[in-house]
Amino acid sequence: MEENKIKASVLVFSLLLVLFGYLSKDSGIFANTLILSAFFSFSVFAFFEYRKYRERKEMEEKFPIFLHDLTQTLATGVPLHKAIKIVSKYDYGSLNKIVRPIANQISWNIPIIKIFDRFAEKTKDNKRISTAFRILKESQMSGGNLVSVLTSLSESLEMINQMEKERSSILRQYTVMIYAISFIFLGVVVMINKLLIPIFSNPQISGVGGILDPCSTCAGISCNVCNGLAFISYNFIGLKEGKPYYYVSIFFLLSFIQAIFGGLVAGQVAEGSVKAGIKHSIILTAIVIGAFLLLFRIGLIGV
Repeated sequence: MEENKIKASVLVFSLLLVLFGYLSKDSGIFANTLILSAFFSFSVFAFFEYRKYRERKEMEEKFPIFLHDLTQTLATGVPLHKAIKIVSKYDYGSLNKIVRPIANQISWNIPIIKIFDRFAEKTKDNKRISTAFRILKESQMSGGNLVSVLTSLSESLEMINQMEKERSSILRQYTVMIYAISFIFLGVVVMINKLLIPIFSNPQISGVGGILDPCSTCAGISCNVCNGLAFISYNFIGLKEGKPYYYVSIFFLLSFIQAIFGGLVAGQVAEGSVKAGIKHSIILTAIVIGAFLLLFRIGLIGV
């Protein structure tokens, strides 16, 4: 509920910010408020998605510990329903959201098989925990050796967690490589902008001068695209009116897109989840925007 209130407040604030920019009648202010509100909204929504992802990962890490504690308690001869009540008093971080409601429902005399079935369905988005609850349910129904089942289950889940940590550690170097690629991409943009474009834009080079800027002679729909590129260059990056804007805008958009998808790839490679890449996308996007504004100010971008 609190999350929904924050999201609604962010959306209202972003709309008010855009409205302020629009009412200012200044295209530069409007462009900046539009981009800032979009980036702010995306960052807040991405933060909550990433927080859910981290909570899920913490649950997966704590669940084997919960099973181990439950096994140790059962080994003393305590029945399952009492053992769950006992271990529910321990701190399992995000997993408390599952363990303590189970203990509460047991205290309400709800059949434990029904509780396991209910929470297996409730946690269906997390396949490991959901499958573990189904295993516990089947083991309880069949009357098997619950201590042995719990021991094997906790060891298996712990082994999976360890393998994921090792995988993440090994693949973290590729995350660093993706960050390096983003900086290299910015370097290539500077080189093209400062060396190649001035050479090939020289009208003395027969058949080449002027062709490299499609927006110099646009017509029809292409003019709408050019107007959009001009809006980015003049109102956001800070290019002076009348200067060629085509390449500045194209370079910015390419770098922006590379930052977003590079961050998502970094999350998928390092942590096996696109959601984990949201934080990398936000960081890389902020770096690209800041780098372009800085490079333009010091004269390394902008023909």
